[in-house]
Amino acid sequence: MKVALWAEIRRLSEIEKLSGRVIARRLHCSRHTVAAALEMQQPPPGTAARRASLLHPYVDQIKDLLAKYPDLSAVRIREEIARGPQGYTGSATVLRRYLRKIRPAGGRVYQEVHYEPAQAMQIDWGECGRVQVGSTTRKVSVFVAVLCYSRLLYIEFTLSQRKAEFYRGLVHALTFFGGSPRHLIFDNLKAAVLNGSGRSACFHPEFLALCGYFCLQPVACARRDPES
Repeated sequence: MKVALWAEIRRLSEIEKLSGRVIARRLHCSRHTVAAALEMQQPPPGTAARRASLLHPYVDQIKDLLAKYPDLSAVRIREEIARGPQGYTGSATVLRRYLRKIRPAGGRVYQEVHYEPAQAMQIDWGECGRVQVGSTTRKVSVFVAVLCYSRLLYIEFTLSQRKAEFYRGLVHALTFFGGSPRHLIFDNLKAAVLNGSGRSACFHPEFLALCGYFCLQPVACARRDPES
């Protein structure tokens, strides 16, 4: 079982209060997988990522479908490529990610965002100049976490922006706030994102494990896109 699946099952159960049957249907996995994930208090041990995508054998079929029906939804495409004994068995999320890459995006739509209490928290790094430490100078960074509804702020100063400081700052912020929000919003942080950005971001397994432990849903912003 992948860490990402374990984390999402735990979040849907603990935060969204969904039943095992509903979680299995939403994530396209078996109820036994859901039950096994909920019994695990710690994230599953990491495994080497598979290089070949489950979607690769169906790329030509997808392109043919889009050539005939350019606006065909991911749900309908998944239904088509899942037909037969050798049909696609992967998730709709992987398919949507692929479709965003090959299908031109429409015009950008802007909307005002409102948050409910405990809905989301934003985190990021800031820089605060340099400080003398012994015979050398060190760059001072500040970890910032802010609750989107109340704008309550937590900050922590560090001498680096390594993963350990980032994860430690996040845990300290949750302890300070006394609980976990539903969503964790952040920029394209190296400690959180291995590659990609926004909806196509591939998260670091250790970061996913931390989110799963605290029942957080990670939300990555698009690269070089301050508005997101």
